[in-house]
Amino acid sequence: MANIQTRTTADNRVMYTARIRIKGFPQQTATFSRLTDAKQWAQKTEARIREGMHFSQAEAKRHTFTEMVERYIKTVLTNKSANIQYQYAQQLSKWSSLLGV
Repeated sequence: MANIQTRTTADNRVMYTARIRIKGFPQQTATFSRLTDAKQWAQKTEARIREGMHFSQAEAKRHTFTEMVERYIKTVLTNKSANIQYQYAQQLSKWSSLLGV
Protein backbone atom coordinates (compact mmCIF):
# COMPACT_ATOMS: atom_id res chain seq x y z
CA MET A 1 0.00 0.00 0.00
CA ALA A 2 1.27 3.47 -0.87
CA ASN A 3 1.93 6.14 1.72
CA ILE A 4 2.96 9.74 0.91
CA GLN A 5 4.69 11.87 3.52
CA THR A 6 5.21 15.62 3.31
CA ARG A 7 8.40 17.16 4.62
CA THR A 8 10.10 20.54 4.49
CA THR A 9 13.78 20.74 3.61
CA ALA A 10 16.37 23.00 5.23
CA ASP A 11 15.83 25.62 2.52
CA ASN A 12 12.03 25.60 3.13
CA ARG A 13 11.06 23.58 0.05
CA VAL A 14 8.20 21.12 0.39
CA MET A 15 9.07 17.57 -0.72
CA TYR A 16 6.87 14.50 -0.95
CA THR A 17 8.19 11.02 -0.20
CA ALA A 18 6.16 8.16 -1.62
CA ARG A 19 6.63 4.81 0.08
CA ILE A 20 5.17 1.51 -1.07
CA ARG A 21 5.06 -1.49 1.24
CA ILE A 22 3.61 -4.75 -0.02
CA LYS A 23 4.04 -7.99 1.89
CA GLY A 24 6.59 -10.24 0.24
CA PHE A 25 8.31 -7.43 -1.70
CA PRO A 26 11.03 -4.97 -0.70
CA GLN A 27 9.91 -1.49 0.24
CA GLN A 28 10.13 1.09 -2.57
CA THR A 29 10.58 4.81 -1.95
CA ALA A 30 11.02 7.91 -4.06
CA THR A 31 11.00 11.64 -3.34
CA PHE A 32 9.31 14.27 -5.50
CA SER A 33 8.85 18.03 -5.46
CA ARG A 34 5.22 17.75 -6.63
CA LEU A 35 2.45 15.81 -4.92
CA THR A 36 0.91 14.74 -8.23
CA ASP A 37 4.22 13.19 -9.33
CA ALA A 38 4.44 11.26 -6.07
CA LYS A 39 0.88 9.97 -6.46
CA GLN A 40 1.45 8.93 -10.07
CA TRP A 41 4.71 7.14 -9.24
CA ALA A 42 3.12 5.34 -6.32
CA GLN A 43 0.14 4.22 -8.37
CA LYS A 44 2.24 2.99 -11.33
CA THR A 45 4.85 1.29 -9.18
CA GLU A 46 2.30 -0.45 -7.00
CA ALA A 47 0.48 -1.74 -10.09
CA ARG A 48 3.74 -2.99 -11.63
CA ILE A 49 4.67 -4.80 -8.41
CA ARG A 50 1.29 -6.53 -8.24
CA GLU A 51 1.57 -7.52 -11.94
CA GLY A 52 5.06 -8.90 -11.37
CA MET A 53 6.56 -6.37 -13.78
CA HIS A 54 8.55 -4.25 -11.32
CA PHE A 55 12.24 -4.85 -10.76
CA SER A 56 14.36 -2.92 -8.31
CA GLN A 57 16.67 -0.47 -10.07
CA ALA A 58 19.44 -1.10 -7.56
CA GLU A 59 19.31 -4.84 -8.18
CA ALA A 60 19.26 -4.40 -11.94
CA LYS A 61 22.31 -2.12 -11.89
CA ARG A 62 24.38 -4.74 -10.05
CA HIS A 63 24.29 -7.19 -12.94
CA THR A 64 25.67 -6.88 -16.46
CA PHE A 65 24.75 -8.47 -19.75
CA THR A 66 28.08 -10.32 -19.77
CA GLU A 67 27.29 -11.88 -16.37
CA MET A 68 23.92 -13.01 -17.69
CA VAL A 69 25.54 -14.56 -20.78
CA GLU A 70 28.13 -16.40 -18.69
CA ARG A 71 25.45 -17.72 -16.34
CA TYR A 72 23.31 -18.87 -19.29
CA ILE A 73 26.25 -20.68 -20.87
CA LYS A 74 27.07 -22.47 -17.61
CA THR A 75 23.54 -23.42 -16.60
CA VAL A 76 21.38 -23.77 -19.71
CA LEU A 77 23.75 -24.61 -22.54
CA THR A 78 25.25 -27.55 -20.69
CA ASN A 79 21.96 -29.41 -21.29
CA LYS A 80 22.10 -28.87 -25.07
CA SER A 81 23.93 -30.83 -27.75
CA ALA A 82 27.58 -30.01 -28.47
CA ASN A 83 26.74 -28.38 -31.80
CA ILE A 84 24.10 -26.12 -30.24
CA GLN A 85 26.43 -25.26 -27.36
CA TYR A 86 29.11 -24.12 -29.78
CA GLN A 87 26.74 -22.07 -31.96
CA TYR A 88 24.99 -20.38 -29.07
CA ALA A 89 28.20 -19.67 -27.20
CA GLN A 90 29.68 -18.04 -30.31
CA GLN A 91 26.61 -15.86 -30.84
CA LEU A 92 26.34 -14.86 -27.20
CA SER A 93 30.03 -14.01 -27.02
CA LYS A 94 29.65 -11.79 -30.07
CA TRP A 95 26.69 -9.95 -28.54
CA SER A 96 28.53 -9.56 -25.29
CA SER A 97 31.54 -8.00 -27.01
CA LEU A 98 29.37 -5.72 -29.17
CA LEU A 99 27.46 -4.40 -26.18
CA GLY A 100 30.63 -4.00 -24.17
CA VAL A 101 29.00 -4.48 -20.80
